[in-house]
Amino acid sequence: MGQDRSAAISCSCGAYRALVPLSGHSQGNRDVKLIIATIKPFKLEEVREALTAVGVRGMMVTEIKGFGAQSGHTEIYRGAEYAVAFVPKVKLEIVVPDVLVDQVTATIARTARTDKIGDGKIFVLDVEAALRVRTGETDEDAL
Repeated sequence: MGQDRSAAISCSCGAYRALVPLSGHSQGNRDVKLIIATIKPFKLEEVREALTAVGVRGMMVTEIKGFGAQSGHTEIYRGAEYAVAFVPKVKLEIVVPDVLVDQVTATIARTARTDKIGDGKIFVLDVEAALRVRTGETDEDAL
């Protein structure tokens, strides 16, 4: 029934090899969450500055295209009208301790808002385990 969820960690010189449990409960079940947010690209720097101010120490950013309620839009280029089915967005992936989730999501929502359609979405997911590759730190310590 129990699955061995561990990873072997070794230093670059190969002098030691330690087994680090990746069960998500290795150090007292410190809850860690993944926040995925899609925002308008021109809001990225403003959101990054606001998140840094509330204590976010890192994030991953990906340029994406998608559609939601707005289902794309039309643009006029050199007098011709074109349908744009996918709208450019930026996806943020931020892993934070559970205690920061409300503050981080509120900061993203407040800072990214333009009150126009297509402002984005925010999702919060459980992170089963986190591991810093360089040091072997796990869960909240790996953030």
